Amino acid sequence: MLGNFWFKKEKPLLGLTGLGGGVGSNLLAGGGGPWEMPAYITNTDDLVYYIDMHTSESYPGTGTTITDLSGASENYATTIEGTLDTDWLWDNSDDASSNPAWERIEGQHDGYIKTTNTNSSNLQFDTSAFTVEVWVRPHSNTHYFSFFSNNHDAAGSSQQQSSPHDDAYFSMTVVGRDGEGDAGKTRIWVQPGHGYGTMAMSSSSNWDGYNSSSDQWGDWNHIVLTRSGATYKLYVNSNLEATMSDDHTNDFDGDNYAASFMDDGRNTSRDDFGRFGAARIYKGTALSSSDITAHYNGEKAAYGL
Repeated sequence: MLGNFWFKKEKPLLGLTGLGGGVGSNLLAGGGGPWEMPAYITNTDDLVYYIDMHTSESYPGTGTTITDLSGASENYATTIEGTLDTDWLWDNSDDASSNPAWERIEGQHDGYIKTTNTNSSNLQFDTSAFTVEVWVRPHSNTHYFSFFSNNHDAAGSSQQQSSPHDDAYFSMTVVGRDGEGDAGKTRIWVQPGHGYGTMAMSSSSNWDGYNSSSDQWGDWNHIVLTRSGATYKLYVNSNLEATMSDDHTNDFDGDNYAASFMDDGRNTSRDDFGRFGAARIYKGTALSSSDITAHYNGEKAAYGL
């Protein structure tokens, strides 16, 4: 377990300059200008949500508030839930790449990141295309860890309850050594809101840095899910790892859609689950493989890759 550093070490990454430099920070020369979207990020017209732990404009290193950088019409109030040093840690310098990260600890269910607006039209994808991309660093000593869900009620009720979670939703998960046949895989669950069972897809190879014989941190992984029509695609570190199609297009049209990050799906006493770096959500766009590669190449150096 890393130490908990309570000072903000500003570190320009990827050649960017200015205060608060990092993966998602591209300040104007001179250090006093407004935050600007990095040039390598594509399809920004459909970008509806963007949080980045590298960027002081998104997270200053203290407190529980994270700022949405997307500039979309609905800018979300995003909070870290739980108790400091019990449920979560702010690691200002992750040992993989000296980059800041948010870390879940001790398997506490109260420590996670979520938007507080559950009536968001931007996160209510309906039948439109969408993309969710996340930088996450998994740990091998776990059963599974859900690092994103798109339908987590702000009051904290679970998706398995009959109401209000009887609508279509999906979750994105990394699996550790105890995951039986899926150990080391990235896994997607899609629950259609049409009265039949969950669809599942798993990556064709393990997440980078996975170790099947020892408990250790893996590498930072760039994980992307796209949906266009009835087809879902899963990318891990810019490689297409799985494709899944349904016989109709699921309608994500419920009343309680929110973004929830790093929420563990199993109560356990194990110490380490995962670390979170950044996330972007697009509504109306399924990023292409070239878009995803551009994002991965633009940010991988900051994650020690």
